[in-house]
Amino acid sequence: MAIIACPECGKKISSRAPICSFCGFQRGEVSEQDLEIFRARRLRDRMYHFNMASYLAITLFVAAFGWYWWDSRGFVDAPSMGPFILMGVAATAYLVVRAFLFRCRQQRKELIRKAGSSRDLRRNL
Repeated sequence: MAIIACPECGKKISSRAPICSFCGFQRGEVSEQDLEIFRARRLRDRMYHFNMASYLAITLFVAAFGWYWWDSRGFVDAPSMGPFILMGVAATAYLVVRAFLFRCRQQRKELIRKAGSSRDLRRNL
């Protein structure tokens, strides 16, 4: 077993891997089960990235609220518009990311339903 470069994306993969784990390039014959496992892993990774993006949006919202508190000197003075804009952007980003995450979870449920008793596929979801 050697490490080679994927012909499609150029990233390092195993010479025994039938599918590139980065871009999905198929090297030779690939079974339908291998394709389903690849799709499940990609969906799992996408859900992870959407979760991290939602945490980032929450962090931005909390930082904007801290800016609002600091700018208003403890809610005494009127603050500038900056904190309000950042809170609005963060809230909108959070809602958009959660909508994408909801869609990914629906796709995951569909894959689980189709997988039935496929142990390898269920382990990758």
